[in-house]
Amino acid sequence: MQFRIDYGSGRPVYQQIIDQVKRDIALGRLEKGEKLPTVRQLAAQIAINPNTIVKAYRQLEREGIIITKAGSGAFVSSIDTNLTISVRKKIIHKELERTIVEAIHMQITKDTLSQWFKDCLEKFRFANRKG
Repeated sequence: MQFRIDYGSGRPVYQQIIDQVKRDIALGRLEKGEKLPTVRQLAAQIAINPNTIVKAYRQLEREGIIITKAGSGAFVSSIDTNLTISVRKKIIHKELERTIVEAIHMQITKDTLSQWFKDCLEKFRFANRKG
């Protein structure tokens, strides 16, 4: 697994790590039970403080996306989540609102944004999923 950090994005590094793990799971690049890089390995790979990675891994664990085993490392958990529909809605709405605000500032039309959203849904074969 290769992480890429964009220091100019304005998004915290730990959040970028979380986003990349979630994305790789969604794309099927990471599967249930697959081991993630250790904190030390990832810190060396992307040259950041190990505490930043610990923060990202802890958040992923709280969300039920990974599990950590003492002495063994971090592993992708079951793709199923225990989050309630209302919590899921809140999380997704927050991200969609952030994207819409960015689109407005970039003067992207509603139709264009809608098409891009549909393109992304197809990329992830989202139409075939339930939930």
